[in-house]
Amino acid sequence: MNGTRPDAGPVLATAIVHAGEWVRSNWEARAEADRVVRTLDRFGWFCATGFGIRDLAEVTSEVAVSFVGAPAADGAEASVSLRHLRRLSVRLLFRVARSAGAAVGDPTLDLRLPPRTPFQTRPLTDDEVLLGRGAAQWSLSDTRRLAAWALAEATARTSELPYIRACDLDLGAGRVFLHGGKRVGERWCALTPWGMEQLRVRLQVIGSDPELPVLYRGGSPEGAGQVAAATVLQDVLVRAGLAEEPDVRASSVAAWAGRRVLEETGRIDLAARALGVRSLDRTARIIGWEWTEPDSP
Repeated sequence: MNGTRPDAGPVLATAIVHAGEWVRSNWEARAEADRVVRTLDRFGWFCATGFGIRDLAEVTSEVAVSFVGAPAADGAEASVSLRHLRRLSVRLLFRVARSAGAAVGDPTLDLRLPPRTPFQTRPLTDDEVLLGRGAAQWSLSDTRRLAAWALAEATARTSELPYIRACDLDLGAGRVFLHGGKRVGERWCALTPWGMEQLRVRLQVIGSDPELPVLYRGGSPEGAGQVAAATVLQDVLVRAGLAEEPDVRASSVAAWAGRRVLEETGRIDLAARALGVRSLDRTARIIGWEWTEPDSP
């Protein structure tokens, strides 16, 4: 024997560095990126000092559970939001390692946590959106899931996705025209910088015909097209480990975009306009904003 364990994986410290680099290069919100990187560093310290773990493959579900539920820095019980952040950070670590070719699983796969909010459907958080982006990239040849996620980040609902054509994209202005539906109005919506890049690649794949649907080409957009669109987003949520959250659905991506408008502008009417919703009360429910919150914009 040469001393190398047959189940040895990548060195934990190196994997954490690579995951941190991936987060910083893919995350638009610097403060949020720093928060995840700090959590990854704490996880490395927790594994090394508490369990003597050196390789990523040595991290078991028991270790992950211990880390997620460990007391906060001040000794208080970890809040629900902190536990979600820790679980997501560990998931990112293992996802980045797998994308680099490491034969490791996900020790948080069966770790269930309470919902973050009392709402039936809630917006994704910034870190969860990043996790979704990573999950949408599982195939180098498949641009459809990346495009669907990019359009969802612009508030497109599954009922709208099948109707979006190449001519509805104005990548020069960073926006997309959404055709609306029974419960949402038609509107121009801003694309995220990440989304613009994915859609630019998608247009190169589908061709130059401006009338071509960006996502769905088979039959009528109604029914089958909407089911296909919903399936694409659900696939991403499943692969990201988010589908198990009882308050996360495909519409949670659009809700994230609406919430971001509120946070950036302080105006719920602009969030309503971005979401294509007339009622401000309904907008507040969609984006998970309590009107009575003292710290709300």
